[in-house]
Amino acid sequence: MTLKTSFENGVLTISRLYEMPQADVFAAWVEAGQTQEWWGCENTTHVKSEIEAKVGGKYEHAMTITGAGVYPILGKFTAFDPPARLAYEMPGMSQGETMQVDVEFIPRGAGTEVKLTQSVLPSELSKVIQAGWTASFERLARYFDGERRAA
Repeated sequence: MTLKTSFENGVLTISRLYEMPQADVFAAWVEAGQTQEWWGCENTTHVKSEIEAKVGGKYEHAMTITGAGVYPILGKFTAFDPPARLAYEMPGMSQGETMQVDVEFIPRGAGTEVKLTQSVLPSELSKVIQAGWTASFERLARYFDGERRAA
């Protein structure tokens, strides 16, 4: 399935269908050993994930990006409903601001649609964040096809 994206009024929405069962797709998002294989923008070469899979638990990824070094994504789960939904919040770009990420895992026949919504996203960052998520969604498809990151 083709990736669908939109950005409007500070809200980025991305969705894609994976030909995998809902529980498997959800697990790829919440098991550190799996997220380390697919998370990150196109230039990400390594990811270290720490995930406490519960409301209030941490959802953190340290991406090593070619030419940029290590870039942390620091989040805290605000919703955790396996295998249907997870949500987390992370620091925004301004002091005291918080961005929200909500991910739904929707059964579609034998597959699963992943629908991600990220809000409180400044328009000046929308293109780079959209590119990062697009790369991650495509890497996840390749991960399900058996591709792994080189150590």
